[in-house]
Amino acid sequence: MPDYIWLITAMIIGGAIFLYLRIVFVLVFALGGLWAWWHAADYSQTVNRLPQERENITIVGEVSSLINHNILDSRFHFFVKSVKERDLLRKENMQLHLDWSEGPELRQGQDWQLTVRVRRPSGRVNLAGFDAEQYALGAGIHGTGTVLSGELLSAPDSVSLRQRLYAQALNLTAGFKHQAYLIALSFGERDGLDQDDWAMLRDSGLAHLMAISGLHIGLVVAMGWWLGGRIRGGLPEVNWLGWLPLWLALGLACGYAWLAGFSMPTQRALLMSAFCLLLIRCGIVWDGLRIWLVVLAVCLLLDPLASYSAGLWLSFGAVLVLYLANTGGIRRRKGMRDSLPVAWRETLRVYVLLQLVLLGLMLPFQWIWFGGISPLSPLMNLMAVPWVSLVTVPLVLAAVSLMAFPSLSGLFWQWADHSITPVVWLGELAVGGWWPLSETVFTGLLIAVAVVMSWWFLPWRQFVGLQLSLLIALLGIRAWYQQQVLPPQDWRIDMLDVGHGLSVLIQRHERAVLYDTGIRWPGGSMVLSVIEPVLRAQGITRLDGLILSHADADHAGGAQDAITRLNPNWQRSSDHRARFAPCVRGQAWRWQDLSFRVLWPPKRVARAGNPHSCVVEVSDRLLNPDAATTLLLTGDIDAISELLLAKLEPRLKADILLVPHHGSQTSSTQTWLQSLDTRYALVSTGRYSPWPLPSAQVKARYISRGIDWLDTAENGQIRLRIHQGQIDVVRYRQDIRRGWYQSLFRPSSVNCCR
Repeated sequence: MPDYIWLITAMIIGGAIFLYLRIVFVLVFALGGLWAWWHAADYSQTVNRLPQERENITIVGEVSSLINHNILDSRFHFFVKSVKERDLLRKENMQLHLDWSEGPELRQGQDWQLTVRVRRPSGRVNLAGFDAEQYALGAGIHGTGTVLSGELLSAPDSVSLRQRLYAQALNLTAGFKHQAYLIALSFGERDGLDQDDWAMLRDSGLAHLMAISGLHIGLVVAMGWWLGGRIRGGLPEVNWLGWLPLWLALGLACGYAWLAGFSMPTQRALLMSAFCLLLIRCGIVWDGLRIWLVVLAVCLLLDPLASYSAGLWLSFGAVLVLYLANTGGIRRRKGMRDSLPVAWRETLRVYVLLQLVLLGLMLPFQWIWFGGISPLSPLMNLMAVPWVSLVTVPLVLAAVSLMAFPSLSGLFWQWADHSITPVVWLGELAVGGWWPLSETVFTGLLIAVAVVMSWWFLPWRQFVGLQLSLLIALLGIRAWYQQQVLPPQDWRIDMLDVGHGLSVLIQRHERAVLYDTGIRWPGGSMVLSVIEPVLRAQGITRLDGLILSHADADHAGGAQDAITRLNPNWQRSSDHRARFAPCVRGQAWRWQDLSFRVLWPPKRVARAGNPHSCVVEVSDRLLNPDAATTLLLTGDIDAISELLLAKLEPRLKADILLVPHHGSQTSSTQTWLQSLDTRYALVSTGRYSPWPLPSAQVKARYISRGIDWLDTAENGQIRLRIHQGQIDVVRYRQDIRRGWYQSLFRPSSVNCCR
């Protein structure tokens, strides 16, 4: 972040320009920068109060998230009001994301004193995949931790009204087939959705429907306005009653947004509705773009850091697309006959065109945040949006409004549950329809969309110069992306950031071999969350080969997902596995003109442990006989295996060495290192791993020999590009995804290279 003195200087200069030239923009720009800087500095100051490493502290505060005890999720948000023996200043109150696996039943609104092992937010940094650090910034989360013990300070029944309604809704919908969707539509909480539900919503493009979105807030506003008008028409004519439709519409919208916890889409819809209603009531005419800009400015004034969240840009982006579509001519044609068939046909035409425009113009937002698009979403939304908006949402609203009468409310909940059945059935038809887009495909589609949109809004004959300028700019972007593609004579090594575990990709000619898969957990794996997104971002949909070093979960946990999702042509391991070829000493093969040679273990075993790790030498000696580069993949071999291997291969060299066993003291002996003549040492570790890896002694041993130490815990994904003996190193945390906030979460590595 810039120092505040630069912002003050900008304000002074902006003020002078405003006073002398009456140019408001410069002054407003400086004020906006100062406001954003103040919020960022406030967030930084709060995060800096937390330790860099895990430490135990005692905190007092309030449970701030809704708790659903019907799901196996022990995580919750906690608003910290004070730390033991020292109250926090009001501006430094912090939000923590905590885990209490063996804890009691929590409720939103309860006050607790907790002893927690806390740390700053931390996440993996790769070419693609979920960025936990950016998410924490956008959500206002200052730290994460584990609860060790706690004491309830408030009365057991002192819970928030929202939690009470939430718990009652859970009881009334218990046993319903689509309970998770009903809760999402009524309270905006989607924790009850499982992995299959999310896959269906993503592939069908219906994820925005199964939450309290801006669309539903707008529907409530329209219902309130209509109901207020009917009530006003039946009452005596009094001046203040003229505002009844407006207040009733806003009141219902505020209530619905409150149920959703005032999420970003509901904030946007609520503010936009308030502006529109006020302008209508006062007879003021504003164009839609001005309203959009004012509401966006207000949302960013309230929380500038919300610009790091997907919700803000997806919500405002969709509204802007609809506005542009309307101004661009997608509306009912004037002069059409008012017969019912013609009216329905014209409405359907407009609706279909709107869905297609949303798909095209939302492409950049979809790719940036999710890495792909759902081509079936226009068709799915064409059928699902009217049904959910006009049938399901009113039934859910009626059920929530009548919860004081459980029998009647339960009846509406049941009807709402039945109404979701056809939507879910429709969405399941689209499962598997998600299109992940590589950078190359995305730029091509972006150019096509930009050309169509510029032709639509800027006719060629009237804007020849601008059209040519846009075309040149887009071709320049295309050329820049093509430079990122690996040249035919080069090859690449990517050690992915998978926490405590290992996953290495070897790539050439847009094809890949994977060495180890990282871990798996209930409902997910590193293959699904990291490896597959990284491959698909580069246009690779399947593996040529899969090598498992040994059977430990942090190396082979995701093997089944890799086989199922990435369909490798061949598979090798050092233990006996069905449909796996042996990976033992003496095995050798060629792939894309790279030589693979297995150096260890001497024989196959029933279950491969650390000493039986498959050690593979990868070399480009066929491509560059005079300047060959060698990579040595070592798995988790121990010191004994190293010494035996050193005797078997006395002339073994490794320009790039995968540090054995994550830098443990059980390996990386002096004898081993002296024989290798290594230039780069790659180690895959997790920032907050329960094991103290890598060992400081082992790391010092490598650095003392002048070897460049590259650690995923500090550097994120590490990419090495080999070109005729030249090795270019890119660290994704420091060189690609550099954000001002990342230095808050962890210190940068000092031993690095380019």
